[in-house]
Amino acid sequence: MNGSILPILRQFACSIRAFRGHRLLGESRGLPVPQATSTNPGTLTYSATGLPAGLSINASTGKITGTATTLGTSNVTVTAKDSTNATGTTTFTWKIYAPGPCDPKQLLGNPGFESGKTVWTATTGVIDNSWSQPAHTGIWRAWLNGRDHASTDTLSQTVTLPAGCSAPLTYWQYINTDEAMAGIQYDKLTVQANTATVATASNLDAAEGYVKKTVNLSAFAGKSVTLKSTGTEDEWYTTSFVIDDVALTINP
Repeated sequence: MNGSILPILRQFACSIRAFRGHRLLGESRGLPVPQATSTNPGTLTYSATGLPAGLSINASTGKITGTATTLGTSNVTVTAKDSTNATGTTTFTWKIYAPGPCDPKQLLGNPGFESGKTVWTATTGVIDNSWSQPAHTGIWRAWLNGRDHASTDTLSQTVTLPAGCSAPLTYWQYINTDEAMAGIQYDKLTVQANTATVATASNLDAAEGYVKKTVNLSAFAGKSVTLKSTGTEDEWYTTSFVIDDVALTINP
């Protein structure tokens, strides 16, 4: 018996962009092939057929490297061979595409507020690094309301969403309140995209620690959008609306 290559060179999608088996035209990057093992001692030798133009495989390591030069979809087969000529193979499809406006990208500036008020427009004192309210990450965050009197605080930033892209907005909110009357909304946080309200919260949503929120803003693709959070509280018991790690990430 000559032994065999164990079948762990399994089907897989090459992962360069968003784990979808795509690669940018002109992008230079290496990609390791899943490692094979043999029942025989000795070194494995790798080879490949169908690689996109400009890419090659290292015969010793199985790593695919190079700069893609041609658009299109390729059906690639990678083979590993041991000293007895026993082989194992895997196949996958690899697409080379031109960079486009919807390539994954985070659009907001200073999303975690670690550069202070840079890029953001906010009521004085909203963006700070005091220890009175914790940040989700880092030391800066946006803290709306939580005063000992009636107040309205705002936080905003304007971005342009490319047409045809999906655009999820994510942020972490932490709400704590001194309001004691159960079931009654006294203080409110409103999140708007331009004039449309896309999310709300209130003293009734108070919780221990941060909660991640997600809002789909794909309907605003192709437009300039002002994202604005407005917190309002009455003159009695306080409610703090704390926001951190805001991200607006476009995708195809």
